Amino acid sequence: MKTIRPSVAVLILVLLATPVLAHVPSFPVDNTTPERAVAIPDGVKSWAFYDELGPGEARYYRVSLSVDERLQVGTFTPRTDGFTPSLVLMSPSLNGTDRVPPWVTVPKGMGAVAVEGERPERATYEPFAPSATYQTASITRAVETETTYLVAVYEPGNRSGPAGVAVGYAEEFSLAEYVTVPFDLVRTYLWAGQHPFVAIGPFLFTALLGTGLVRKRHGGPGTRSLVQLTLLSAGFVILGSGVNTLVQMGIALSRTGPTGAALVTAVFVVVPIICGGWVVRLSLREHFTLPVGTRIGLVAVGGMTLLTWAGFVVGPALVLMVAITPKRFSKD
Repeated sequence: MKTIRPSVAVLILVLLATPVLAHVPSFPVDNTTPERAVAIPDGVKSWAFYDELGPGEARYYRVSLSVDERLQVGTFTPRTDGFTPSLVLMSPSLNGTDRVPPWVTVPKGMGAVAVEGERPERATYEPFAPSATYQTASITRAVETETTYLVAVYEPGNRSGPAGVAVGYAEEFSLAEYVTVPFDLVRTYLWAGQHPFVAIGPFLFTALLGTGLVRKRHGGPGTRSLVQLTLLSAGFVILGSGVNTLVQMGIALSRTGPTGAALVTAVFVVVPIICGGWVVRLSLREHFTLPVGTRIGLVAVGGMTLLTWAGFVVGPALVLMVAITPKRFSKD
């Protein structure tokens, strides 16, 4: 059972990280009028919409809530200048339209309340998808009667830039949402203005460099079985995602300063690096076998890396596939 020690060592870290699921990411398009407002299917579920404001533009969201639920919505931005996303809350239960900017449309029969954002002195560290953002405006409101709210996001100074919108408070993911999270995280870094090389470069660099070093020191593909090559690829994909997260954590902490929340992110760094390294080492063994203990270790590693979104889902899937590969297809 010596081979599964690494998976046992990181199991506690995974269990600590699992509750920290954060918001479900989404990327709206063309929600520039009330009629085209993003229809949020569940206003209690925690969502993060990565939107963009143009000069003199507003973006709209629609959410229905029932009695005893609560409306919770906030805005954020990665911009370090004066760009300040703000909110207008609209509903049939509200009266008046005071302080609503002229470029925000209030539908007939609705009243509105404007909440102009304020920029904090320091950015807030987001541990789930390591990043630094400025929380600018928020609304929390108890729901006393079932109603539909229309929320508009605007910028008081008519400036343009990336405007994030967080809605809801219950952290949960559907299977499809869970699977796409690693890919969505890369999109959030691009949304924040990062160059693609920064957003995904560390992952690609690790995978390519590792593959090159292995080829130089251990020979080409012809020296290993298909199962070994599959594990080798999976290991570097998993390892690369851990390195990518580490780089993003460093970038975010350079803006926010040290914070205890980084310990959560550390789980999403340590688990892929330890698990990916073990899988690579396993694939390079001179006398490669897949005894029961090793297969159990692979199942554990596949599960833990899947829980921590390592390897863009593909890596963990390959590891689990090898774990159940019939013995006759593996090479001693």
